[in-house]
Amino acid sequence: MVLEYRTILHRKSRILLNVIFFSLCYLYVWTFIKPDLIYHGFGTIIPDVPLFSTGWQFLRDSLDIPGGLTVYAYGFLSQWYYYSWLGALVVVLVALCLCELSRQHYIHADHPRSTILHYFPAIMIILSYNQYGHPLAACLASSVGLLFSFAFERMPLRRSTIRMVVFCFMAAICYCLAGAGGVLVFSLMTTVYSLFLRRDWLPAVLTLPAAAAIIRALAEYVFYMSPKQAFLVLTPFSRNMTVGMGTLSKVSVVMLYAFVPVTIILICLWRMLFRKVEDTRAVHPNKTKSNKTRKAGRSRGASLAYFKKLIMPVIPAAVMTIGLYFGYDKTHRQIVLMNSLARQDRWSEVLELGNRLPKNIYNIYCNHDINRALYYSGRLAYDMLYFPQNPHAFLLTHEKEESSMKQLKMCDTFIELGNVDYAEKMASEFLVDKGSAGIVLEKLAWINIMKEQECTARIYLNALKKDLIYRHRAASMLSSLESGFEADEAAHIRRVNSYIRRNGNARLNKESIEEMLTGLLEHNPGNRMAFEYLMACYLFAGQLDKIAENIGLLNHLGYQDVPTLYEEAMLIYYGSLGRKLNLNELNVKRETIERYKRFVQLCNSMPAQNQQVVLQRLIGEFGTSYFFYYYKLTTSKLAKTPQS
Repeated sequence: MVLEYRTILHRKSRILLNVIFFSLCYLYVWTFIKPDLIYHGFGTIIPDVPLFSTGWQFLRDSLDIPGGLTVYAYGFLSQWYYYSWLGALVVVLVALCLCELSRQHYIHADHPRSTILHYFPAIMIILSYNQYGHPLAACLASSVGLLFSFAFERMPLRRSTIRMVVFCFMAAICYCLAGAGGVLVFSLMTTVYSLFLRRDWLPAVLTLPAAAAIIRALAEYVFYMSPKQAFLVLTPFSRNMTVGMGTLSKVSVVMLYAFVPVTIILICLWRMLFRKVEDTRAVHPNKTKSNKTRKAGRSRGASLAYFKKLIMPVIPAAVMTIGLYFGYDKTHRQIVLMNSLARQDRWSEVLELGNRLPKNIYNIYCNHDINRALYYSGRLAYDMLYFPQNPHAFLLTHEKEESSMKQLKMCDTFIELGNVDYAEKMASEFLVDKGSAGIVLEKLAWINIMKEQECTARIYLNALKKDLIYRHRAASMLSSLESGFEADEAAHIRRVNSYIRRNGNARLNKESIEEMLTGLLEHNPGNRMAFEYLMACYLFAGQLDKIAENIGLLNHLGYQDVPTLYEEAMLIYYGSLGRKLNLNELNVKRETIERYKRFVQLCNSMPAQNQQVVLQRLIGEFGTSYFFYYYKLTTSKLAKTPQS
């Protein structure tokens, strides 16, 4: 009766501890990590793109590959990260499942009182998500392996040969469902149990070779793939499993597969060592042990029980808290957040975040998103130099080979520029490389709508209707093709359509950036984005003569005044030529001229004063101006102030 009461009390304590621990995990993932940032990072910050499509065809195609059911579940569950609260629920439920499977294995290994070990796989999952990794596929594969192992160990099979036959049959099924990753966990657990618990040497020796032979045979005769590929499916050694992850996330993914087998080995070794000590004490008992010694032993036992009861349950939360604190990367989180905001066209928030980012952590993709935000807010030609700039950032020309991140980001930029053929090329390459992701299907549909190829657009939209997140958008666009688009969408389509060059796009792979932008401007001088991007390229290159050649387009493009950076560039240009500045023609503001005079005065004072002091004054007063940028570019003093 007492034992039964203690069992019930232990079960209630465990349930209460689970509720507290996983509730805290859920709140942290939902409110701080925000799984929607992970969803919007698919294909960019997270190079992997989990695919899912409704209908039987996608399921059948998934089952034709090893680990297909796990990949299918991985794609399905990943879609719900679009909603942060639901994505957090997915993360916590998967962690809870892995936690419970681990606990059942510890019970089977005769370690039922483990109050902390089975929480560590869940801790690894949360730590990986804290660095914006996406270990869901690894979680599912390792869970399937643990589930198969648990089912296998519960079977009443006594003869070694029969156990090996059943193992081979189950390993083949496990490979079909969870790939080599699931079989890896299953075979490791079977080897550990055979070696340490059953002392059955035949399975202990043959399990891993048999699993390898089964994978090779299935790869060659069922799935028709190379052995190298077959042995990497859903394992931590697969590049797709850990690509784009930080070191802590990669270690966490590896430990998801290895933690339970390794800890059970350590538990068994510890028990064997402890048993030897007990046997030694039984052979040589200490008959002279005093009452005081026995009381001290009971006191230590009571202290140990108190420690196990009150302190040990706190250890998982403490370990996770320490891991979250030291594994937190504020810089990376801000970059992930900026990528998400840009994917949703929330440009004002992109600029707000850009203002908060430390200047030393900008990467070229942040720079690209900020420049797009500046253009859409009408501030590119005014405030561009308020942010750290990389000349390659505008069109991401820094990459020799196009990454999936560049393909997605530049697809949007090229559509807005009217360079839709190149945008279609990038979207199609992404489609071939990553698969039919909803985001790229929508882009391809829009591209074909703007090219007035409605039949092709319908094909993409019908495929998009099978996406869980984009299906409502696809239905809306199909309806609009029938009845007409809303006024703002129709205006956007007409505007981009007017930018499209009807000839010359076939040369895009051979064109330089300048040739492409000037070609778009020659086709349609009203292409404001092409104009501002071209002028930005000239500003960065210091080609003041080209800026002077194109400054006349301002009136045609509807500018009310000359943007500040163009004013400053023209003052430098006229000053370098010693030409008189025609204020009526150029309409340069008087305050800009005064600032230029002040800048030239400070530059001319350098030989007479401490140059470092003057340079600091230049940065303080003119650090965000084109005057200072051009000064750094040329590393020489500016010419005289133009006469006005």
